[in-house]
Amino acid sequence: MPPRLLILAVAAFAIGVDGFVVAPILPELSRELGVSEAAAGQLITIFTLVYAIAAPVLTSLTGKANRKRLLAITLLVFTAGNALSAVAPSYPVMMASRVIAALGAALYLPNASGTAVVLSPPERSGRALALVMGGLSAAGLIGVPFGTVVAQAVGPRGVFWMIVLLGLLASAGVAVFLPSVHLPGALSLRERLAMAARPSIAGLLAVTAVTLLGAYMVMTYVAPLLRETAGIAGRGLTLVMLVSGVAGVIGTAVAGRAIDAYGGRRVFAVAVGAAAIGTPLLLFAHNLVLAGVLIFAMGVASAGMVPAQQMRLMAAAPEAGTLLLSLNSSALYLGMSAGGGLGGALLTTLGVTALPWCAAAVYLVALLVTLLPRRRAAAVPASRSGAMRT
Repeated sequence: MPPRLLILAVAAFAIGVDGFVVAPILPELSRELGVSEAAAGQLITIFTLVYAIAAPVLTSLTGKANRKRLLAITLLVFTAGNALSAVAPSYPVMMASRVIAALGAALYLPNASGTAVVLSPPERSGRALALVMGGLSAAGLIGVPFGTVVAQAVGPRGVFWMIVLLGLLASAGVAVFLPSVHLPGALSLRERLAMAARPSIAGLLAVTAVTLLGAYMVMTYVAPLLRETAGIAGRGLTLVMLVSGVAGVIGTAVAGRAIDAYGGRRVFAVAVGAAAIGTPLLLFAHNLVLAGVLIFAMGVASAGMVPAQQMRLMAAAPEAGTLLLSLNSSALYLGMSAGGGLGGALLTTLGVTALPWCAAAVYLVALLVTLLPRRRAAAVPASRSGAMRT
């Protein structure tokens, strides 16, 4: 594991903790802020929505920046947002803090993925992308269970202080150890939107968004779901989140090699098909063991979705690699935002047990689109530097 890529993954870990830990502490956070669980879930929705909108805009404005400096600064912005979350006196201020944190995250993840590809030989691109995304999976393994323990011990505010510490350490690591990286050929926002409008690219981005919509329809409200179906809460929920994190780390390791060997399309189809089958089965897992087994299986499968889509996009237009990674991140977080919002509406109107069925239907749509016959696009010549235009 190259040390430089490990640094990028560690910083992704800090962002991953922030993105994942709100869901399992949603009941405690809603009580402290004096709002419903559905309203508290919108803290995740606003984070993901701001990320989706900001990623292409901010990446356009910073396209020629030194990636080392840019990544360090974005992590500081992200950290500042979490510091405000830790002291926010009200729900509106908490919402504002999530916006600030999202602005930092919106620049970090696509640029970290692009930098990982530049720092890796072409034949190991899939593993490089999977390693960065593995930082997010490791957040589920270590950060989320520890975060839920912190929340139970000192309240949800302690979780945000933990993220502040992680963010500061990650920013220092990037500033000290990452080499200077410049990605040539910055594109304007208009050019980025034109690229996103290509039918082949737009279809892939739509699949990313739809898939994450299904995932976050359930993930955002996993605490009330498992409480309702299996009576899991407290330490049991912490254990389930630990199992999910282990599965994510294992799945990411497997996915990176599988993508390099079989291609992103096949890996994505297998992953989203498994999620479509496994998600409704959560409704019938009436004890901790069954729930843990299902969460593990789904976590292994789901870990391959994002890096597989990243590789599919880069294969579709290799002359615009980092641009496509930023657009994919926007689609990813747009889907997460829509999933949190729609999940909250379904939770209020139909109840929490409706969420897995709706998510499975969404997964099936993504799978069917992925399995449609592909039209072959004309080959596009790309150099090593050209493949990473921003």
